Amino acid sequence: MKTIACKKDNDVIVQATCLLLVRHFRNLIELNDSGYGFHTRIFSHILHPEHRFVHAGDSEQVTADTPTHPEHVVPCATLIEECKRLISAGHHTDEQIAHLLQKHWKVATITKKEQMTLDFDLGYKSKMPEGWDFENSDTFARFKLANISLK
Repeated sequence: MKTIACKKDNDVIVQATCLLLVRHFRNLIELNDSGYGFHTRIFSHILHPEHRFVHAGDSEQVTADTPTHPEHVVPCATLIEECKRLISAGHHTDEQIAHLLQKHWKVATITKKEQMTLDFDLGYKSKMPEGWDFENSDTFARFKLANISLK
């Protein structure tokens, strides 16, 4: 029963953090000053250790002897750009955007080889596949194209 309570607590923390991030992004947009910017590392720093809160699983290829890499399922640059797009469009509340951010903010442990496939072979280091939609598409679309299955 304790595990369920911890997951519930984590979900509440992640939800609140997503709302905080959306409000922060909105503030930066409203400042509209080139001296302020968005940094993708905000995700790994605001929830630390990040895998404790948003870990989606390990690749089936990960073994005790495999060099691994923590990978955001949806690249942080994409998460930020999509939040900025929705904030600027003005059709969604902060809570709605935070819900979408929470849906897509996942980290998985993959092999270094899988990372190379994602980043260089497929060119998805900081973007999602063509036609991917923040509001409706599968969080794991990039992993599926790279044949990365999580256990």
